Amino acid sequence: MEHPRPGNLKSEILRRLVRLPPMPQAILKARELLADPDAGSRDLVRVIEQDPALVAKTLALANSAYFGVGGQVASVTHAALLLGFRTLSDLLTLSAASVWMERELESYRIAPRDLWRHALASALAARRLARARFPGAEEEAFVAALLHDAGKVILDPFLGEAGPGPAAAGAVTPAFERERLGLDHAEVMALACRFWRYPESLVKAIQHHHAPSRSERSALAFLVHAGHGVACLAGCPGIAPGEDPFEPGAREFLGLASAELRALAAAVGGDLDGLDPPRP
Repeated sequence: MEHPRPGNLKSEILRRLVRLPPMPQAILKARELLADPDAGSRDLVRVIEQDPALVAKTLALANSAYFGVGGQVASVTHAALLLGFRTLSDLLTLSAASVWMERELESYRIAPRDLWRHALASALAARRLARARFPGAEEEAFVAALLHDAGKVILDPFLGEAGPGPAAAGAVTPAFERERLGLDHAEVMALACRFWRYPESLVKAIQHHHAPSRSERSALAFLVHAGHGVACLAGCPGIAPGEDPFEPGAREFLGLASAELRALAAAVGGDLDGLDPPRP
C-alpha cells in the first residue's frame, strides 16, 4: 500500500489547523482575565460554565487534595468562593488542557491520561523552576509547559495515515515525525498557538522545547525544556527509554545540579498525587 508523501501530509495538516477544536482558547481567556485588573472570579466562572466538560473537570480538580478543600466544592461558583481568583484561573487552564489532551494517541502508543500526566508534571516543574530562577515568569512557564507536547494530539491521526511507526511508547521522535509528516509536534503546536493568537514568547518556547539553544536564549524555552526533563525523571516519560531528556548546556543555563533535579522530581511527583481525583 502506498502512503502519502510527507509534503502532501504537511499541506493537509496546515489546512486542518483552522478546524482545530477551540478548547485551548479557554486557556488564553484565563490568562487575559488574570492580567485584567478589572476582572473577577465571576468572569472566570462564566467562561467555565459555558462548557459542561469544563465544569466537570474543574470540579474534579477543585476537590483534589492538591487544593486542600477536602472534597467540599459543589459548584464552580463555590470553587471561586473557596479558592479565589488566581487559583480558579489555574483550574480553568488545567481543565481546558485536560479536556483537549486526555485521550489515547494510537500512533504514539500513548495510553489515555499519559500525555496529560506528562504535560501536568512538566507544567508544575516549570512553574517551580521559574519561581526560583525567573520570578514573574511562573504563569507563562506553566501554560507553555502544559501545552508543549499537545502537538501530538494534532499529528496522531496523520501518523496513522503515513504508515506503521515504532511499536514502543515514546519511540516516535521529532526526527521520525519530520521524516513522515514534514514537521514535528513542536512545530505544529507553535503554528496552532499562532493561529490562536497566543503570545509569541509562548510560541517560541513550545517550538524550541526540545532544543532551547535554538531559541535565542529564551528563558521560557529553557524552563519548558527543563519542565519536560523533570517530568521524565518524575516517572511521566515523554521520550524513548534511555534517552537523555536534557539538551547539553540546558542544565548549566538554569544552574540545575543533580541533587536539585532529584528534589524537584520528588516534589512534582507529590503534586501529581495530590491532583489525582479524590476516591469515591
